Amino acid sequence: MSDVDLAPPRVLLVEDEAPILDGLDALFSAQGFRTTCAPDGAAALEQLARRRFDLVVLDLMMPEVDGLTVLRRTRAGGDETPVLVLTARGSEEDIVAGLEAGADDYVTKPFGVRELVARARGLLRRPRPAPERPKAFRVGGVEVDLDAQTVCEAGEPVRLTAREARLIGYLVERRHRPVERAELLVDVWGYNDGSVRTRTVDVHVQQLRAKLRQVPGGEGWIETVRGRGYRFVAELEPPSDG
Repeated sequence: MSDVDLAPPRVLLVEDEAPILDGLDALFSAQGFRTTCAPDGAAALEQLARRRFDLVVLDLMMPEVDGLTVLRRTRAGGDETPVLVLTARGSEEDIVAGLEAGADDYVTKPFGVRELVARARGLLRRPRPAPERPKAFRVGGVEVDLDAQTVCEAGEPVRLTAREARLIGYLVERRHRPVERAELLVDVWGYNDGSVRTRTVDVHVQQLRAKLRQVPGGEGWIETVRGRGYRFVAELEPPSDG
């Protein structure tokens, strides 16, 4: 094992409330992380432009440059660093907006320190090859392009996030069987351990279904299999010869 393998993970902590930021710094430092603190969104963007991080813990509600802006700019620049967002309890709109912008997981405030550290460690897995998935497919005249992250039947295409595209591609590749949430957490989200407690899979599926309802028959593409997980049940059209 090299010195690089032994290096502690570097985490960027972004929070505008000083007592919370100090608490996060102490918590992650005690857990063996190398911490960098950013008291606002602008400082976070400066740090992300200067060095590579293994994880970003990002508060959404900040003045001026908020967490969503940080997240969108980061993803637009091609940075796929895992991002764990912090959001107010019960703020479903914040959760959805964060996931739509490219967050990998979320924790609601007030949060337990064990849960926060478990989620953070879950996102810090060693890279593995992406699961094989089709690049594009058609269902009932609706074309899904996973590289372009679009679903289109006619008119303006429905836009998918990168995570939603990976999710539907993974389900399509394994449409012969139900896919458990734990499997999705490991192979699509990148967790080391699929037993971590999080609703992020269910929230993403809910958002993906809402988008698929915009195309004919899309509401029935993904089935919930009680006690098992999710299954893609729509019939794919055979590829064209051309």
